[in-house]
Amino acid sequence: MFRGAARRAWAYRGLLSLVALLVAVVAATSGVLLGAVTGATTDATREALSRPEPAGLVVTTRVAPDARAQDVRVRSEIEALFAGAPLVVVRSETPDGTDTPFVSWSLSPDLAALAPADTAGLAAGAHLRAVLRDAPGVAVRGVVVEGDLAERAAAVATAQRSAGAVSTVPLLLLVLAAGVALVQVARLLAGARSNEVEILVARGASPRRLAVGAFVEAGVVGVVAAGVGGAVAEVVIAGPGAAAVAVAAGLTAVGAVVVLTLVATLQARAVARRQVADRSGRLRHVAAVGTVLVVLAVAVAGMLRLRSPGSPLVVTAGGARTDLLAAVAPGVALMALGLVVVALLGPVSRAGAAVAARRPGSTVVLAARQVARRLRVVAVGVVLLVLAAGSAVLAGAFVGTSEQARAAVLTQQAGSDVRVTVPGGRLTPSAPPPRAEAFEALDGVAAAVPVLVADATVQGEPVGLTALPAHRATAVVRSPDHQGAAASWQHDDPFAAAPTLPEGSSELVLALEGVVSSGTLEVQVSVWLAGDDGTVAVVEAGAAQLTEGTSATTVTVPLGAGTPPAARLAAVDLVLDGAPHPRDVSLAAASVTATTPDGTVPVDVAGAVWATASEAGTAGIVGREDGTLGLDAALDAPERSSLRLVATGAEGAGAVDAVAAVVSDAVVERWDLTLGDTFRATTGGAGVTLRVADVVPVVPGQESARSVLVDLAALDAALLRTTAHLPRPGEVWVAVTDPDDGGAVARTATDARAVAQEQAPLAQDVEVRTAVGDGPDLAAPVREAFVLAAAGAVALAMVGLAVVAVSDLSGRRAEVAVLRAAGVGPRSQAAGRALESGAVGAAALLAGSGAGWSVAAVAVPGLVGSVLDVARPGFTVDVGLVVALVGAAAAGTAAVAAALTWRVAAQARDTGYRPEVR
Repeated sequence: MFRGAARRAWAYRGLLSLVALLVAVVAATSGVLLGAVTGATTDATREALSRPEPAGLVVTTRVAPDARAQDVRVRSEIEALFAGAPLVVVRSETPDGTDTPFVSWSLSPDLAALAPADTAGLAAGAHLRAVLRDAPGVAVRGVVVEGDLAERAAAVATAQRSAGAVSTVPLLLLVLAAGVALVQVARLLAGARSNEVEILVARGASPRRLAVGAFVEAGVVGVVAAGVGGAVAEVVIAGPGAAAVAVAAGLTAVGAVVVLTLVATLQARAVARRQVADRSGRLRHVAAVGTVLVVLAVAVAGMLRLRSPGSPLVVTAGGARTDLLAAVAPGVALMALGLVVVALLGPVSRAGAAVAARRPGSTVVLAARQVARRLRVVAVGVVLLVLAAGSAVLAGAFVGTSEQARAAVLTQQAGSDVRVTVPGGRLTPSAPPPRAEAFEALDGVAAAVPVLVADATVQGEPVGLTALPAHRATAVVRSPDHQGAAASWQHDDPFAAAPTLPEGSSELVLALEGVVSSGTLEVQVSVWLAGDDGTVAVVEAGAAQLTEGTSATTVTVPLGAGTPPAARLAAVDLVLDGAPHPRDVSLAAASVTATTPDGTVPVDVAGAVWATASEAGTAGIVGREDGTLGLDAALDAPERSSLRLVATGAEGAGAVDAVAAVVSDAVVERWDLTLGDTFRATTGGAGVTLRVADVVPVVPGQESARSVLVDLAALDAALLRTTAHLPRPGEVWVAVTDPDDGGAVARTATDARAVAQEQAPLAQDVEVRTAVGDGPDLAAPVREAFVLAAAGAVALAMVGLAVVAVSDLSGRRAEVAVLRAAGVGPRSQAAGRALESGAVGAAALLAGSGAGWSVAAVAVPGLVGSVLDVARPGFTVDVGLVVALVGAAAAGTAAVAAALTWRVAAQARDTGYRPEVR
């Protein structure tokens, strides 16, 4: 039996060689896909936990009496909690004078050994403090755990879960293409052997014996070819993805053996039951129509399942899973559309033949009739080419859309081209806002503005707050959602009534006149200066001594480098000493003068109305009834009393009742807001009323979905009236002249760092980030999966076409002789065969491209949104990638067609007697 199987295999060695090549290509492409995605996911995971700075945790407590036992227990608890995730744990001690030394354990992931599955274990670090606090012999007078390892690992694990679910789409697409290729090629092989099988059955061969022979043959072909393909993939893939190659090769070998054996077995049983052929073709027609309907139904159901959540990932209370029907939907949809093309080829070809028959010449007529007559064979190439072209467009759409969406996410998170953080807490005389004009003076910089990025709460829930000068927003904000929105949230100048300081002022001199009923009184004076860039700064003027009765004194306010540009006197703080016994105080500013290079210049403080801030002072102390700069107070408490006077216009003009805000969709959805609604937000312990002026998907500079954007000057003006301390804008957003020039952005970032280090208290605390390729790219493995799946589908289509061509050459050998006898020469026969192949191939590639575009338009935005966690990514196709992949498929199709026509012409010229042409 085995000798007979070997002879049968040798007789069809050419066709079997192509089948083995197909199996090898399946093993190689699937192995490269799995290995590359595994390696890319590992690299992205390691990058996410190491950039921009390594993630880690630091555990700090006091050294226990038994320090060794304490260290052992800490390490064992860490190992148990982190579920074996690779960690580097370093212990260190810090002396504390005469007290017990501090001991710390620094935890960081071992990046060289880290695998994507380890992120779930690292995320468990959020419970580390509770575990160590309750562990005996560990916490000595408490334990402190600091660091962001758990949070970052949890975020990476969530992103991996979404990316892994989406990666099943290209993986199943490749599996579907491989399955179609193997099944169709196995059927072609069986069709080529049909006469042989009938003879063997007629001579007494049982179906079981034929099945065993087919299994042996399939085993040799499948295992050897899959091994060769796996070896090729191992050469291509190295590192953490190499282990996945062996899995792919093994699965390919098993699949090939099963498919080849099953098709051969079914053929043998059909022959044995005398069901070798349906001469009328009715049964095949009914089966084909049924297959198309079933595949279409599965495609529609899968696309609906995919369209609803936008991703194959299904998250429930019990966990997350991948919906395989949704994941396979794009591939099944492409195959369904390919079957529709096959179904339409029959009537279209017959119609074309009828039209061509009215004209002289037989080439077109014969080609059209052959296509209509041989749809069963033509279907193999059509479906494979539709899958190849469709997967190419799908890959191009995912790559283009994901890259554009990632760039938009990076730009939104960065806010502008270059984002500089100058550390500092709240606004104090020693911590003024960063001076944006120094950044704007750099070469290649188009604009620079100070920005406040802070945490806020609304009804106790966290909300991100971004504040920047609204009138400069379009100059620096790169997010397209905010290019035309500045008018909706821009206020009239809230400091318009504040007296303007003369240009070049180096100091202010306040002449004070006071009346104290008894004793002496010390008054601390601070002034708030507002700049035209939206920032305010506070400067201490020192103390003034007022004696009993009427007295006069002066205080001097130095104006240094922290003075805002085009400064105006926005507010004055007056702090009065406590009174040992009740006394009345009246204080007024007789004059305010500025010292300039040209001499002393008076400042018109009388032109403003100085209103008492509502919550920024002490109750019982009020400003002068006539609105002049001063106060009247009846002091009867030993504590200090304070008052803030804010410059406003007549009848309160310039006061900000509600700050106009651009809010994100998530804020609107959470608190059911509409345009014009007001709501209360708290930042830095101070409340401010916000009014919804516009709604956008996301707010620039914020990673939080719930976030708001306000005018910096309006926010400062509102907070000056409601809180003693204002938040300090700790960032500068810099827009470069040519944002598309990565080199220019990088140079600006370097120059901006140097400027920020000059302004920051500690130079090492300065942070600079850009919107160009900053941050880990967790979507890269998915993009790679789509591209490799498309390339694999193209390669499978080419091998499948080659198998179809070889089968066509042997199956239609007699036809060549008949046409030659009828007077159709070699050139005409070759032209007819070229026309068949070219027309069918072109139709399949065009239909596949259109099908891929349709499927991609429906599926890709949701898939990209799931991977990158964006709400509405724009649909974009990487045309270059699509042209390259579809062009490769077209070139391969043309090459196969050229080789086929050359062989047909050679057969037509062969006039020798051969048994196969009788």
